[in-house]
Amino acid sequence: QDMFLLGEPGPELRHLVYLYCIILGKELEIVSVTRDTSESDLKQRREIVDGCLRFVDQPPVSAAKNGRVLLLEGIEKAERNVLPTLNNLLENREMALEDRTFLVAPDRASDVGRLPEHIPVNENFEVIAIGQPGRGNPL
Repeated sequence: QDMFLLGEPGPELRHLVYLYCIILGKELEIVSVTRDTSESDLKQRREIVDGCLRFVDQPPVSAAKNGRVLLLEGIEKAERNVLPTLNNLLENREMALEDRTFLVAPDRASDVGRLPEHIPVNENFEVIAIGQPGRGNPL
């Protein structure tokens, strides 16, 4: 079950998420959302490693693939161009990636067939968003 925690600035909500993960033995991936956060911060980045181009998963993709908890801090600061990407991951558990693969919801994975470019989202994937009430763009 995904969560949206509202609270005043400070470390308390982040510590609450850490405690939740420790108690349940879950791994955590963190994204601090700012006005400068782009789609590539949420999907994949291209990097050159040993002379070869590689796509490197960013925390939301890594969390979805590996069944980790994704913490989105400062969600109220997300720009409008980033919101559709986040919304699709939250509501549908789907995301088109830069390496031409596609994250698909676990319950739909069998519907779309076992194509190598369709990667099912791990069923243990959870999202916890932290925001401040009354600030930022309307979600």
